[in-house]
Amino acid sequence: MCLGAQARAANKRARRDYEYNLQRREADWMQTLSVTNTERVMYDQGIDASNLGLANVYSDIEEKFGDQVGQALQEDEANWKNFLQNNQGMKMAASGQTGRSADRISTLDLADYLKKGSRKAYELTESREELTKAGQKAAGMARAEQMNLFARNAMVKNPDIAPPQPVYQNVGAAAFMDALSIGQSIATIALPF
Repeated sequence: MCLGAQARAANKRARRDYEYNLQRREADWMQTLSVTNTERVMYDQGIDASNLGLANVYSDIEEKFGDQVGQALQEDEANWKNFLQNNQGMKMAASGQTGRSADRISTLDLADYLKKGSRKAYELTESREELTKAGQKAAGMARAEQMNLFARNAMVKNPDIAPPQPVYQNVGAAAFMDALSIGQSIATIALPF
């Protein structure tokens, strides 16, 4: 038995455990960094996807409204053609009939044409408001999704606290205590009471 061997073995074990804990801490931190970087990439992709989805919604809204405006213009063109073909006041004026009755009939035909245009303009305005509300709803949902993505990544991650350095035993003192113990054993054997 070597003097202070237990202290040396305990010191070696404490150093090995300390180094293992440091390596484990570093490996855990690298894993955390890897996961955090993946989460950041997913966050960026999520933001891009929500913005792209919102842009698609806006595009669909504009396309739908454009189609409605085009349809309204075609209907107005048909109404204008119908107005010009079936205007009784103009027919009366063309045949030489003038006066208040002809003016009144012409005014009523024009009023009918303008009423149809006004109704279509009202429908377009209402449709635009509905489409705007749909766009605002989609924008709110996209913003909520973005905030949800941000909430998952808002925490700053820090490495764990380093393990405390080991407290080593004094090998010299342990060797001295072992020597005293050996000396005491020899003394008790040598001195019979």
